[in-house]
Amino acid sequence: MRVPPFEYYTGLLKATGLLIAGIIIGSALFMSIYHQHLNDALVDNRELRAKIEKLEQDNDSFKKTRNQQSVINSIDIVVEPGDLNPLDKVTEQEIERRVRSDLSVIKGQKIATFAETPHVYQRLLSQKTYHGILDKDYTVSLKTMLLIQNELRVWVTAKEFKRSTM
Repeated sequence: MRVPPFEYYTGLLKATGLLIAGIIIGSALFMSIYHQHLNDALVDNRELRAKIEKLEQDNDSFKKTRNQQSVINSIDIVVEPGDLNPLDKVTEQEIERRVRSDLSVIKGQKIATFAETPHVYQRLLSQKTYHGILDKDYTVSLKTMLLIQNELRVWVTAKEFKRSTM
């Protein structure tokens, strides 16, 4: 039995190897693009869910206090990064959601009551640590509280909490 010479198949082997390498590179490129689009869709989904939750809470409070003029109806939170590292959108939204839930006791209160004791609400957020936000902890400090008509606007700075190891 005679074995055909290997030189006849070198071109076929090169073409097969090139085809397999192209398939691997193409699938890796496809997966990276797919992952990026999926990540964008998940971030948009979280943003929209947070907006829906905020709008539902605002709608409920507006229904309760529709006829009262001197009551805090909505709370708007602005989260700013405290370090040089900017916060990603998911972390920023989670911090905003947690701060809003902490300040939910203010909704429905009279503006005069809030104006008499703003330091109580300032202490509520001074150096508060939120645990378990994307496997990190963040310390939030109050920067500014501004009351405009029926809306309370709160600016907070968020820094990543570093635990001291001893």
